[in-house]
Amino acid sequence: MRYELKRIDPWSACKITFLIAGAVGFVIGALYAVAITLMASFIGMAGMSEGMPDEMGYIVGATGLIAVVAWIVLTLLYAVLGALVVSLGTWLYNLLAGAMGGVTMTLEPPPSVIPAPAAATAAAPADTTPPDASDASTSTADAGGSDPQAS
Repeated sequence: MRYELKRIDPWSACKITFLIAGAVGFVIGALYAVAITLMASFIGMAGMSEGMPDEMGYIVGATGLIAVVAWIVLTLLYAVLGALVVSLGTWLYNLLAGAMGGVTMTLEPPPSVIPAPAAATAAAPADTTPPDASDASTSTADAGGSDPQAS
């Protein structure tokens, strides 16, 4: 089957990209926060041995706050910029696809791993005969009902 992708909905692409880029920004922001904290602790250790000025001690002490702010800012920055870039890209794609034609795709169903058995495809004939009265008495006797001839 051949299909042509004529248009991409920019809002749906924007929503998905916002979430995916936000997740990536969250991870990268966490890495930056760890790196900032480690660098500040190394600076603090080096400064203690050499007599660090008081102003430097305040900066090293505030690195926890700086790391958290960097984490939040990078998460939001990645989410917003990623969504913006993809929205502009879908708008541009829609513009060009309208003028030149969209991307042509050939789709095929996946191969079946387990073939269907031949017996399952043929329907079994249904029993359409009505039950007899003799069947009802036999089933009552089999079920432990009273049978006058049994004694």
